Parts: sequence; structure tokens; C-alpha cells
Amino acid sequence: MLDPRAEVRNFDKLYIRQPRWWVGALLVVYALLATTYALYTPRWQTPDEPAHFNYIQHIATTYQLPVLQMGDYNQELLTLLLNLRFPDGAPVQQLRYQSYQPPLYYLTATPIYWVTGGSLLALRLWGVLLGGGVLVLIYRTLELVFPGKPLISVSATAFAALLPMHLAVLAAVNNDGLAELLVVGALFVLLRWMHGQFYTPAQDPTPSILHPPHRGQLLWLGCLLGLGLLTKVYAYALIPICFLTVIVVVWRWQPGGTLLKGVGSALWVLIPAVGLALPWWVRNWLLYGPWDLLGTAWHDQVVIGQPRTATWIATEGWSAYLERALSYTFRSFWGVFGWMSVFMDERVYTALLLFTGVLFLGLLWSLVRLISGGQDLDMDGFQIGVLALFGVTIAAVVAAYGWYNLKFVQHQGRYFLWGLLPISTFVALGWREVLRPLQGLITGILASVLMVSLTIIGWVSGAFAKWTLLITGLMTCFLLSQPLLHLGRNPASTHPLARLASRPAIQWTLALGRSIAWLLPFGLLTLLNLLIPVLYILPQVGPGE
Repeated sequence: MLDPRAEVRNFDKLYIRQPRWWVGALLVVYALLATTYALYTPRWQTPDEPAHFNYIQHIATTYQLPVLQMGDYNQELLTLLLNLRFPDGAPVQQLRYQSYQPPLYYLTATPIYWVTGGSLLALRLWGVLLGGGVLVLIYRTLELVFPGKPLISVSATAFAALLPMHLAVLAAVNNDGLAELLVVGALFVLLRWMHGQFYTPAQDPTPSILHPPHRGQLLWLGCLLGLGLLTKVYAYALIPICFLTVIVVVWRWQPGGTLLKGVGSALWVLIPAVGLALPWWVRNWLLYGPWDLLGTAWHDQVVIGQPRTATWIATEGWSAYLERALSYTFRSFWGVFGWMSVFMDERVYTALLLFTGVLFLGLLWSLVRLISGGQDLDMDGFQIGVLALFGVTIAAVVAAYGWYNLKFVQHQGRYFLWGLLPISTFVALGWREVLRPLQGLITGILASVLMVSLTIIGWVSGAFAKWTLLITGLMTCFLLSQPLLHLGRNPASTHPLARLASRPAIQWTLALGRSIAWLLPFGLLTLLNLLIPVLYILPQVGPGE
């Protein structure tokens, strides 16, 4: 007989068995979809792609790093080329405003430029390959943190692999893919080190000063952070997060740990990171001045004509600015293509908004069960600590996004992608939660209340939002069906319907239904990604006639 408590503990196995097989299949799907974006996105029709390409070309032809100069950003020329859809022979070589960026990505792409003769497609596929590494690291990280919970690790990997905006960014020439790989790699090493601190008791109360436990992992973490500093500016936000995390873990978790020991351990992270970035800072000091080690202040002076936040608000007002910020950020996180001007059908964004609402409710149920100590949540202190760390990381992502938008009007959701590991984890937690019978039922009831409310509003106003009602209705039916998919799992139940559902043939059918339920959003995202290049990108920014 089945043990109900075992069913609780093995909830994830009701949906996923052999998770690594699923991840392998997912990587194949990702490679096909990302390659499709790389092939079918017209030349230069991704944000800043010409400037990134010119950086690589400069290194490949001059064997020197470029220097950002006044005139490298030409708003009039850029607007003209966008309106003309970058015709053959367009003078894109004049767009060099990314020359202030750290050099590591461009150095790794230079051999590809040499071997392929400057093939844009080959450089795009390099980004696709880097993205595959990101997905492997996301899965391995969550497999480490949540062993036995493949609904979290596989679902998070699937979301990262199938998010349309993420695919479009990885299939373009830019430094985001390598930066994301290094950020996720650094978090992976940090969490491996935390795992050892939490689960492995100290074998020697007086470890050697020269070789304390796990110091090598801290050095690796520092090296990855240093490489991140040489790749993308947002990697700087990860430095204080990792530094403080090491201090807190040593202070609170290590036997005999003190604040001073925590700071000493954190220095093993900070020193190699600073050491790797130092030559780049010295170069920028000499080029752009002693107070502009990143070149960003000089960049802000060069990009004359780029929309400034203060000017935009003075012209349009705060209300219009906030409305644009929320709407544009949401849409461009899921997918706005070309130079952030190719939108999907509004009905697609409506469906994605409703799906996001369901995920937030799932996270709410997860938080409620965590606080109430629900036995089927089964999370220990390490896992809760990781979720807290992920929450801090997302806060840093949002803060960096807000800080950048204080200067420029850049409501681009793609700037959230460096936090995709924690974001995908919370998406997976929310989706895992609404697949549970009770939580799915409650969420379905709330969705039905929304559907009734929309119907009443439409009846009173005479304008029914038919698509919204249809999507809400379908989601309601899906959520309300979750208890049915678990019928017959409890052998102690005497309900006639449960006894009928316990038959092997019906249990096999219900198992298939559970797999389909879990896969549903990822299957729909796969279909959407297949349609985006032909329905939206090519018609709107394809070569002009």
C-alpha cells in the first residue's frame, strides 16, 4: 500500500522522473530555438549589435582595445538606419559607442571572427553556446540546493531556456551571454561553498592557517567575480552580495566563527576579484580620468541624443513616465524584439500577465506554508538561506535597473536577465505550488472570481474583453482540475470516486495528465518562440523593399 506521507515527500516524482533526461531534451530544444533566432533575426536588428560587432572587429584588425571617443554615438544616423531597416552597405562601422565596455567577451569572440572572416552568424552562435552553459549551470545549481525536488530545478531551467527575450538576447552579438555565465557560475561556486559549511561538520577545531577548509572555493569565487568585472558592469553588484554572504555564513554557521573570521574569509574572494580587474581600472584611469574607472561617466557624455529621464519627465509628466515604465518593462522582460520596437500581439501579453499573476499566487502559497511549517515543503535552513540570498539578488537587480533609469529612459526588461537564476527559481516554486491539489483549487477559485468580475464589468460597460475572459476561463479550468489529477493517490480514502481512480489504467491516465499539466506553460512558450521570428520580427524589421 502507498504511504500518504511518502506521497507528500515524493510529490515531485509524481511529475518528473529521470530529470537529467528532461534537461538533455530541453537543451536540444533550446539550441534549435536559439539558432532559429540567430538565423531569422535580420542583420543588426538586435539592440546595439553593430557597436558590439565593431568592438570585436577593432580588436581583430588592430590587435588593440578600442577607446570611446566623441562622435562614436550618432543618434541621427542610428535613427535613419533603423527607419531604413539597415539596408545593405549601411555605414554601421560609425557606431562604436560600446567601446567603453570591459573587454573579456570581445576577446573571446575575436578568434571566431578570425576563423570565420567576421561572420555575424558565427558570432551569434557563440552567444547561443554561452547560453547553453548558463542553462547547465542553472540546473546544476538548483540540483545542488534542492536535491529530490526536480520540479524546481527542471522547471527553472525550462523557464530560463524558453523565455523569449532571453533567447533573443543570447542569439545576438553582445556581452550578456558571457556575463550571465560568469554570474551564474559565481553563484554556483558560492552555493557549493555554503553547502559545505552547512552540512559538513568541522573535522579539525584548529584548521591550518595556510589551508583552512573550502578556501580554494573562495578563491575560485573571487576569480569568477573578477572575470565578471572584466565582462559587464552589472557584475559589480554581485561583489557586495558575495562578500557579505561569506561573512555571515562564517560568522553564523562555522563552529567558533566570528565576525573577524568572516571578514578574513571574504577577503579571499575580494582580493582575486580586485586583482583581475585592477589593470582595466588603471587603463580607464589613464584614458577617462581618475574618477571614471569604468568609463561610464565619459560614455554618458558621448551618447548625445539618447533620451534622458529628467527631460522625458519634464516633457511628458510623472504619470505617463510611470505608466510607460511598468508596461514597457513587463513586455520587454517577456519579449520586445528588434531595437526594442517589435512587440508581440497584445493578446500574448495579456496571457503572460495572467500567467504571471498565477505564479505570484503560487509564491504566496509557498510562503504561507513555509511560515506555517508545512511538512510537504520540506526545506531546511540551507535552502531557506539560499532563497533569502536569491531574494537579495533580485533586489539588487531591481535597484541596478532603477539606478540606470534615473539617468536614461531604458525600460528594458532584458536588464533583469543577469538575475535569471533567482528569478527562474521563484517562477519554478510558484508553478510547483499551483500544481498541488489544494493550492491549485484555491487559485482556481480566485481566478473564477476574476472571470466573473470581468464578465460583470463587461456587461455593465458593454465592452467585453473577450480574449481576457477566454484566457482566464481556460486558466480557471486548468487550476480547478488539479485535485482531480491526484485522485486515488491516498489509499486511505473511502470516497467512491477515489476508489475508482485507484485502478491502474486510470492512474496511468492521471499520471499522463500530471505530466501534461506541468509541461503546459513550457510547451506554449516553445510554440510562441517558433512563431515570433516569422510573425513579428521579420514582418516588422525584415529587409525593406
